Amino acid sequence: MKNSSPSRLVEHSNYLRRYPLKQWMKAAGLSLVILSSSFYAQAAEAAQKVGYVATGQAMAQLAQRYNVSEKLRNEFKDRIDELRGIEGRMKTKVDKIKRDGELMSSSEKTKLQREMQSLESDYKLKAQALQEDQRRRGAEEEQKLVQKIRLAIQDVAKREGYDLVVDANAVLYANPKDDLSSKVIAAVK
Repeated sequence: MKNSSPSRLVEHSNYLRRYPLKQWMKAAGLSLVILSSSFYAQAAEAAQKVGYVATGQAMAQLAQRYNVSEKLRNEFKDRIDELRGIEGRMKTKVDKIKRDGELMSSSEKTKLQREMQSLESDYKLKAQALQEDQRRRGAEEEQKLVQKIRLAIQDVAKREGYDLVVDANAVLYANPKDDLSSKVIAAVK
């Protein structure tokens, strides 16, 4: 063993008492740098090829291609026509009150007002039911398109050798050659 002088041991222990946290912090900081750089290296190695898709644009184009709005309009055409008929009857009764109101007896006015209230409540109920059904069906059709886009993205990504595909809205910068939007739109069946 090496013979250490007592004064040298005292100096060393005094140093450790004064600076133990500083040395520990340096060691911990160095460890974090090494650890984080290895994580970044692994992450860069894991995601070698990243592409992106403008899903909003794809949804809009595919909705237009499949005539989703026209399809829904035709599906609810009869109910919309029924509401328009109720509106027409309500307008006719309002016009009658305006035109003949002073000539009508109070019982006739009351009867006409009750008919208008009945039409109005019927209209509100049917309009609300129609809106709910349209919203539900619209969501169903949108979900079908989302599923078709998802499958097309997976197909294109596998075929083109992409490891990761993200939405274009999440990308701050990307090389235009990694934009898979047109390929995905073309791949939707």
